[in-house]
Amino acid sequence: MIRTITSRINGGVPPGRLVASSLSTMPTISSPYTRRDGANKGVPREDMPFHHFYAEKPKLKFKSPRKRANILFQEINQEAVQRDRDAKPELFDVPFRPGDAIEFTKVVSGGVNSDKVEKQRGVVLGIRKRGLGTMVTIRDVVFGTVIERDVPMHSPLVKDVKVLEENFVKKGKKIKRAKLYYLRDRKDEMCRVSKW
Repeated sequence: MIRTITSRINGGVPPGRLVASSLSTMPTISSPYTRRDGANKGVPREDMPFHHFYAEKPKLKFKSPRKRANILFQEINQEAVQRDRDAKPELFDVPFRPGDAIEFTKVVSGGVNSDKVEKQRGVVLGIRKRGLGTMVTIRDVVFGTVIERDVPMHSPLVKDVKVLEENFVKKGKKIKRAKLYYLRDRKDEMCRVSKW
């Protein structure tokens, strides 16, 4: 039944033959790059005006000057940090963590080689490691006034550091935080390191 209907629609020709016959009657389109006499057999690679066949390995991708400058600056920064670490073991080889009570010896006036130094105490609230810009935030209470300082570790004015007491805030319990900024909202007596 289905065959008779399809044969009536296609004029009595099966569907497969109809497609083949219709395709065979379509005109063929010749390529504009081929000659009719068949003499064009292709162009060799050397004669192609625009070709992508490299005789040697292509050059590496161009690096922008900004990226190169960033890499050079990072290398210089790392060398300076290592030089400071080797020159000041009394400052960089002392292990301390947030929550410890520490004491810095810092030059007040008169230049780097001056003998006018003072000692700054406080509880470590956090350590920011930024290469030469590494800072330690300490908090102390002196005569009822809260003093919070950011001490640059790589400054030539900072001479040494000493740990007064470990885990000063929790009184012996281990602190599991990297930043203790919540102490700003607590009682000031929790950060009192100085005796006056």
